[in-house]
Amino acid sequence: MRSSKITPLPWIKPERNSPVSLQMQIARWLEELIGSGRLGPGERLPSEAALVERLGVSRVTVRLAIDDLVVRDLITRSQGKGSFVSSPMVRHDILSEQGFFDIVLAKAPKPEVRLLAFAPVAPPNKVAELFKLTPGQKTMRLDRLFLSAGRPVAFGENWLTPDAATLSPADIQGMSTAAVHRLILRHPIASSTNAISAEIAGATVARRLGIGARSAVLVLTRTRFDAQGRVREHNRFTVDPSTYEFTFSTKGDVTAAAVLRTVAA
Repeated sequence: MRSSKITPLPWIKPERNSPVSLQMQIARWLEELIGSGRLGPGERLPSEAALVERLGVSRVTVRLAIDDLVVRDLITRSQGKGSFVSSPMVRHDILSEQGFFDIVLAKAPKPEVRLLAFAPVAPPNKVAELFKLTPGQKTMRLDRLFLSAGRPVAFGENWLTPDAATLSPADIQGMSTAAVHRLILRHPIASSTNAISAEIAGATVARRLGIGARSAVLVLTRTRFDAQGRVREHNRFTVDPSTYEFTFSTKGDVTAAAVLRTVAA
């Protein structure tokens, strides 16, 4: 979750006779606090009412100052929660061989991966069909939360093959699922299919990501196969698009259409 604490600040007294507007003085002050690290990623700013009282300016002036920082992606607003210092964007190249675990650890500031659940479950019908399970057979459900500088950026729901029941939480705590298949289960991932969609967050996802109910999110659905074409895992990753985005890079004269076909293959 975003930090709800408010860091004590070195307050300024805006100069009304200055050629620099009041709103610009306040915006520069806040930008300086962010740049110096006094206000870190994910930290909450004082409320507009507190800023009005301490700085001795109007609410409109405070709002315009914050608007300026929002436009420049230094501040993000969360309805009903306040204004927060923006966390750096995590960029995920969907053509890369790296998965969420490795991307977050490599590119997020102060990365963290939290294990939320790892247990045998009866999977949804679609997943049971993918794994070709017999009636009553269970898969291993693995849920993880990925954080950047203390702020949730992605929520992963993973279904692994029944043989993953031999694993313990300690086995998967510090490695990606691809590494688990390669190093422990001895069935390396050879290929995958991927699809990206835009959705409205449900209550559980919104709570996990610390975003407002019915916020827009991006969802990457991925199925991974071994060299024999057998499904080894089916994943659903939901990301907060304000802090996590999907990209793709190409080399040479490759059209976007060809790249997208490659991703879907």
